[in-house]
Amino acid sequence: MLYSLKHLPECYPRPVTPKKTRWIAVLVAMLAISVIFMRIFGRYIDNNHFWLVAIGTPVVVWIVSFTIRMWIWSLQDSKANGFDRRREQWILSETRRARRALQVLNTTFITAHQGNEQVSVAFEMFNNHSIIISQLDWKGEESSRLSRILTEPEDTPGLVISRLFSELIADLPVHQFHESVSLVVVLDVSSSLLFPAVRNIWHEAWQESGITCALEYADSNGAGLVNHWLDHRIKDDSMLLIVGLQIDPVVSNNTAEAAVALLFGNRLTQETLEPLALLHRPDAAPTGELREGMNMAAYNVPLKENIVKNLWLAGLTGGQRAEVIGCQNAHPAQSVEDEAIISLDTSMGHAGAAAPWLAIAAATEIARQTQSPQMIICGDTTQNVLWSTLITPIASRQEMDP
Repeated sequence: MLYSLKHLPECYPRPVTPKKTRWIAVLVAMLAISVIFMRIFGRYIDNNHFWLVAIGTPVVVWIVSFTIRMWIWSLQDSKANGFDRRREQWILSETRRARRALQVLNTTFITAHQGNEQVSVAFEMFNNHSIIISQLDWKGEESSRLSRILTEPEDTPGLVISRLFSELIADLPVHQFHESVSLVVVLDVSSSLLFPAVRNIWHEAWQESGITCALEYADSNGAGLVNHWLDHRIKDDSMLLIVGLQIDPVVSNNTAEAAVALLFGNRLTQETLEPLALLHRPDAAPTGELREGMNMAAYNVPLKENIVKNLWLAGLTGGQRAEVIGCQNAHPAQSVEDEAIISLDTSMGHAGAAAPWLAIAAATEIARQTQSPQMIICGDTTQNVLWSTLITPIASRQEMDP
């Protein structure tokens, strides 16, 4: 069985402590039986040796038996103590690891909302302002309900993606980067265009930007890449840049086009940029275990007063949405009211691969403005799990060295 903070190893079974009263009673019984036997069979024994044999023999046997019993109990107890000490150390180590968090250093997102100011767009999302309407998709189909980023008649998906990438790159705080800084870039894309074509468009946009910092590319997607980074690269000097994109999805009905860039830094090494908020370790919950996932995500913070007031939903399937509805009043969202549930899928459509990153970016803006934690529940395009995570306003406390 694989242990985790949700499934802790059991404490070692403790041996039963020998009862002194029982052993004293046994000694008295042994003495009485010995005297009776000696009275019956010890008539030929010298009177001087009679009491020595009658009392000494059971006392010696009792002492030897009691010593062996106490020695066995002591060994069992020492083994239990050692196991429980290792268990406590494991729980402490796992708790420290689970409570690692990333600094959110910069957020840029582009959607079909009409506003130009990112904060105002975030509040439109926060207020569940609907922008999903019936309109033509890229294929010219008229029966689709979706939200599309504004384009020109002559635009192609490739041109739009190139323009969006250029805008995302232009908003990066590169002028504040240290000379030796390096970026680990993750492209999380859902589009009718093949991924190699989208990656080539990104390369061209990056080269045109003139940014000289070293790049490293990582192949990953979904919120699970945050867990992988926190487990394996928490002490890196590199910063993590996640670019989420959905343009011209394969199936367009009830979808949203969006582009988002999130820049993250490690709390132990990054001191150049002022963080906007903290992204805490997400927890993946298989079908039917969302309540445990929400509890674990809250344990990873921990939360002040153990509650959140806003719950963001993004990238959910129909079945996942039903499970979320059944758990929307569970810890730590027990006080969340209906108007405090922000459903990006309902207000703007399913954003595909960009959904979790768009929710994180928008929730970061709201966390900054309201100075309150935001909980996010999002789906995964590669596996049937629900990710629960929290964004909290930046705190002054430095993370402990893992």
